[in-house]
Amino acid sequence: MRLGKNQLQAVEKALFEVARKQKSSAGPVELPLPDFWASVGQLTASLEAELSETVQSEGMTAKAQLQTRRLGNVRTLVTDLTRIRLNAFTQHAVLVNLMKGGGAEAAAALQHLSVIDWERHDPTERAYYQSLGHLVDKYKHDVAWKELVNGSNGGTNSASPPAPSPDASLTEFTEPTPEPELQSPPPAPMTEPNETWDDPEFDEEDRIRAMDGFPDRATGADPHPPEEISVSDTIGGDLMRIRILQDLSDPIIAEDGSEITLVEGDVESCPSLIAETLIAAGLAVAAPL
Repeated sequence: MRLGKNQLQAVEKALFEVARKQKSSAGPVELPLPDFWASVGQLTASLEAELSETVQSEGMTAKAQLQTRRLGNVRTLVTDLTRIRLNAFTQHAVLVNLMKGGGAEAAAALQHLSVIDWERHDPTERAYYQSLGHLVDKYKHDVAWKELVNGSNGGTNSASPPAPSPDASLTEFTEPTPEPELQSPPPAPMTEPNETWDDPEFDEEDRIRAMDGFPDRATGADPHPPEEISVSDTIGGDLMRIRILQDLSDPIIAEDGSEITLVEGDVESCPSLIAETLIAAGLAVAAPL
């Protein structure tokens, strides 16, 4: 079912709300809409279509740049939400699987884990969760996990070995043997006051040669020269090299606030999102080196 404009706005609002709740929750939070991820897919497709229409009709105006930023924020949010939700599902599946058959303490701990209502989650997330259970079972079988935890007797309680009787020698009191007094080391021989210090012969030329042998200690040069920083590292994002096919009526505002006027035939390195937008609108083509 294709969603209308108001429904897409509700999906975008729900996406931000789910991401906010999921960041503060260790377990997977419930989704507010059925077919949540399919609705988010319609949202991103609608934003892409609006941006393409704006660029074709008006050029890369301020409106188009706002739409570009909005689309980028939605895509970043989808990536972060997917990552933290998969981590939550993984942690929940592993804990539940390891606590099964682990005794009374494990059963008590299992009760503190929230039960997942799959009616409030996406079917693909349920399939992912179930596949994790099979993987954990295979891992436990491969490493003989039950024997590692419960021992070779399968977890049955065997009679504990009798405690050894205390040694009589440890309970009887004996008079401590006095320790021998430590003798102080003999004093160092005193130097006669009439002894003289012989200054070793050391030629000035030998001193200069010794200094040349360690130039890094005699100079003030920095032994660690500064590393070169590329242009892409300075800008802080991925760049894409494109060639302009048509003149743009309005300049493009770079991330540092400067305006860039693009005309036909120019070859520029732009952020990947803006470059892909211009290519999709037919205003530019990729020009890799």
